[in-house]
Amino acid sequence: MAKRIDIAREDYLKSLNDVIENLQEEIDKMIVQSTEGLREALIYVAKESQKKAPVEFGDLRGSVLVEMDNTVIAEGNESGGLTVTGDIPENAVSGSVSYNTPYAANQHEHTEYDHPLGGQAKYLESVLTGNKNEILQIIAGNMEVMS
Repeated sequence: MAKRIDIAREDYLKSLNDVIENLQEEIDKMIVQSTEGLREALIYVAKESQKKAPVEFGDLRGSVLVEMDNTVIAEGNESGGLTVTGDIPENAVSGSVSYNTPYAANQHEHTEYDHPLGGQAKYLESVLTGNKNEILQIIAGNMEVMS
């Protein structure tokens, strides 16, 4: 049989407030961690899709743009690499990877195009569909590392 412990009202409420404060701290950490995970996943998608983007002069690979909550956090450079350019918006919940040349969509969608210097059609989509597990692991791994 359990024994009842009498806790003074002021101690009970103090403990309850401590629990609520601790829970809020953990929720805040989770938000920051998921934002970091999203950032890392977006950068991964950008880098992997750059490797697959068709190349003639390198303009397409260099035109990649990574945004979080409409703020640029990374962009392609002339050598076809990726430069992280900014801090992550606090508590960002959305992000995108895009290519910003007039012909990016045509190169992505037209599977009949030849790419004699390398790359392929569906260069962005293929990373999102073919690397789903890796992308999810990046987000989840970030949650574990930062906790």
